[in-house]
Amino acid sequence: MKENGLFLLGGCDLEMVTIKEILESLKLNYKDKNLSWGAKLSDYKEFLDFDGMIYGIELFADIQAPQNYKEIDHHGKNFHMPSSLKQIATLLGVTLSREQELICANDSNYIAGMKALCATQTEIDATRKADKEAQGVTQEDEDLAKASMQTADSNIIFSKTPHFSATSDLAYFKNDNYILYNETKVVFYGYKTQAIINFLKTQKVDENSFYYGGGGFGFVGIKEGICTKEEIENLIKEFEKMQEQETIYSYHTFMLPFKFDKTDKEAILKDWTFEPYKENYNERAYFHTFFQESMFTTENKTSAFYTKQAYKNSKYIICKSEEYKLTLKSVNLRMFNTDVGILSFHLENKTHPDMKAILEINDFGRRVYPEYLDYEKELCGLVPNYIKMGDVEERFEFNENQVKPKLSKIIQAFLPTEKITAAVDDRMFVISFYKNEKIAQELKNDYTRHDKWYEYMFIDGNGITVQNKEMQKELTQKATYARWQNYGSMYGLTKYSFVCLADSDFPLKHMQTMYFQMFSLLLMVRASLLKFSYEVSTIADDMDKDISQDVSSLYKRYIQFVNNFYFREITPKDQGLELYEKAIDILKIERDVKDLDAEIEELHKYVELESRKKADEENKIINKKLAQIQKYGGVMMFVSVVTGFFGMNVGGEGDLSKWIVYLLVFLAFILPAFVIFKKQIK
Repeated sequence: MKENGLFLLGGCDLEMVTIKEILESLKLNYKDKNLSWGAKLSDYKEFLDFDGMIYGIELFADIQAPQNYKEIDHHGKNFHMPSSLKQIATLLGVTLSREQELICANDSNYIAGMKALCATQTEIDATRKADKEAQGVTQEDEDLAKASMQTADSNIIFSKTPHFSATSDLAYFKNDNYILYNETKVVFYGYKTQAIINFLKTQKVDENSFYYGGGGFGFVGIKEGICTKEEIENLIKEFEKMQEQETIYSYHTFMLPFKFDKTDKEAILKDWTFEPYKENYNERAYFHTFFQESMFTTENKTSAFYTKQAYKNSKYIICKSEEYKLTLKSVNLRMFNTDVGILSFHLENKTHPDMKAILEINDFGRRVYPEYLDYEKELCGLVPNYIKMGDVEERFEFNENQVKPKLSKIIQAFLPTEKITAAVDDRMFVISFYKNEKIAQELKNDYTRHDKWYEYMFIDGNGITVQNKEMQKELTQKATYARWQNYGSMYGLTKYSFVCLADSDFPLKHMQTMYFQMFSLLLMVRASLLKFSYEVSTIADDMDKDISQDVSSLYKRYIQFVNNFYFREITPKDQGLELYEKAIDILKIERDVKDLDAEIEELHKYVELESRKKADEENKIINKKLAQIQKYGGVMMFVSVVTGFFGMNVGGEGDLSKWIVYLLVFLAFILPAFVIFKKQIK
């Protein structure tokens, strides 16, 4: 059939050029009218009486197609299909090269598609350049695109060139999503495809008047000449109104507890802005006073809160199987007097509603450095392809000589990483809220064997990590807090996560406020316990020295820590108290406190024992010296008697013999006695 087939080529771009090259290499029959985007089937109507199979590649069916016609496309109603190039390769049994795979990805999902294949920037640039050349983009168009970006003050950009691809290549790296328009056409890029389609329908735009592609978050454009400039501008204004009411699908907080040396505190806080506690009635009413005094502070001796405005509301991209675009709502830093800090990233997701996206965002967005390195496969373990925040990008690259973990560039953007040490492991703690009515309804029935609920709690972005159903049930029950199950709100706690899945937005504020405060305390306590334990170990290694002052200082700081932060209860509210107690149990905090108490007590006993031994030794030396003093006291007494005798019986005043006798007595008795006595008392 292929030999007798006829291929009709659509609008010219890099993908179509590559398809043409494959057809020519196989000496297959094709027709190419060098059409531009929007090519129609009617453009080839004179060839539709062909006897064999006709393959129309990316042609808009504006006329009735013959029975022997097969459509090959991945736009519009076919947007779920592989790229046209991949469909052709499958049809013809052709194996695509790396370069051709990138061309497929570029045409299907644009730059994000190539990044998902771990394309280098050189590969991306080369593919985009070739694609634009195939479309007829000139240097003049590139210059006009730059001018368009310079005059744009938002993500709504008037393109001075009709070749939107030139402007889009610049806008992509500046915006999560954006709108390009001119007097005759408009294209929405990076938004949820179905949401844009629904919006256009509400604006009475006929379905035949727009086109779309690029997957779930690709592009949607109104064909050229359908709308006037005024209609396009009104359409954009209505879209902006709709955006303001957009739903938050999930909220993610990544928290990095770290240790630091007190002498480095000033360097760590460089460029951070101190932020006094903003009064919040709900938080004040929720927590006990002693919790508030320790956590809701001004810049005092227990803790302080800092922010950095530069990245606020910037785009935050996590790429694994695809590119996930989130908004970085804020970054903050909490510093405690235990020489422990917590760096927190607060991310909002309005574009990715499916569970797969939520799992990958949580699992791969929390990575600080590779868990392990697979040198043979040149992989960095369980890490994303990259994380990008503004101009900062981390690809978790490594070399075969690397022996020490290196904190990601995302962390380096906020902290001098050479002056801190991650307090837990290679992952940040995750607080996550996810709104999903369907799954919430399923959890009302039975959550104990629900795979997605387990994956969500245990942050399994690569699939469920327990392969025994009874064990899964046991772990799920232990980690789940199901008080509000029938209300559609489920909470889960593990040693590296606190999550909530609900069928409404109601629990979100609790996750952002009260529970964030609660877990800030718990993570600080856990990190401080580890730090104190490390100090105990360090002191114990120096027991051949005098460690009494070190132990005294450690004990004093530990008592202050216990009084300021280790609370048996932080709230009178039943749910808060139950969650707090459950978290203490899961994080093993009570166990670690008891172990640390025992370690410090053992150090104290050792110091006291050494102090008693030293005192006993000193007493023995003193007693020995006193005995020596008594022993030689008799000698001195004899000397004094002799000198007294001669002093009374030797000649009178001016008699030389008297002084001779004194000298002989001194040399014979006093001087030797003094020398011996001095040696004994040393």
